[in-house]
Amino acid sequence: MTDTGAPESPPAQPDDWSASGPAESAIARAQVAAAVRLRGSSAVKGAPQRYVGLVSRLLGFVIDAAIVNLVAAITWAITALTMNTLGVPDSAESVILAILAVIYVIWAAGYFVSFWSSTGQTPGARAMEFRVVDEDDGRPLTIRHSLLRVVGMVLGAIPFGAGYAIGLFNERCRCFLDIISDSVVIDAPVYTVADRRRLARDAAINKYKPRYSSAEQHLDPSGRPID
Repeated sequence: MTDTGAPESPPAQPDDWSASGPAESAIARAQVAAAVRLRGSSAVKGAPQRYVGLVSRLLGFVIDAAIVNLVAAITWAITALTMNTLGVPDSAESVILAILAVIYVIWAAGYFVSFWSSTGQTPGARAMEFRVVDEDDGRPLTIRHSLLRVVGMVLGAIPFGAGYAIGLFNERCRCFLDIISDSVVIDAPVYTVADRRRLARDAAINKYKPRYSSAEQHLDPSGRPID
C-alpha cells in the first residue's frame, strides 16, 4: 500500500454519549421524580416505579396523625381555658364540645385532602419519601378521589385492619383506600441542596465519557458505533 504521507484521520466518535458512573442511577431517579411531580408519569412512560410498602406508609401516617392531633389538642386547650375564664354554663359546654368534634373531623379530613390533591405528599409522606398519585397518569388526586381515599382510610380499618392487610398480597401494595380512590403510593426521594450539587458535579464530570469502555473496539470500519 502506498503511503501518501497524509495524516490518518481519527475514527469518528460515537454519536451516543451518556453520563456513567455511580451517580447515573441517582440522576435518573431525580429526573424521573421531577418529571412525575411536574407532568405526571405519562411524561416518563416506561420508567420503573417503586411502590411503597405498609411499614413506610404506617410511619408516615403516624407523623400525620401526630400533627393533626397536636393542632386539635392546642385548639381544645385554648377553648377550655376560654370557657373556664368566661364561666360558660354546662348546657353551652355540651354544644361547644359537639361543634369542636365536627370541626375536628373536618380538619382531619381537610388535612389529607388538601395535601393529596395538591402535591400528593403530606408532611408524613414527605418525611418517609413517598407520594400518593393517580394510578393512570401519575398526577396528584382530584378532590373527589382524595375524599374517597379518606373514607377508605376509615373503612379500611374495619374489621381489624383487613382493608390494609390486602396490601400484602398484591405487587403494588394497594390497600382498600388505594383501590377505591384509583391511586398508588410510589417512592419519591427528597433531594437536599447538597444532593443536587453533588449530582450536578458528577454529571458534569461524566458528561463526555463515552458509553463504551473502548471506542476503537466498538467502532465498525466506517467509524460508526457497534451496538
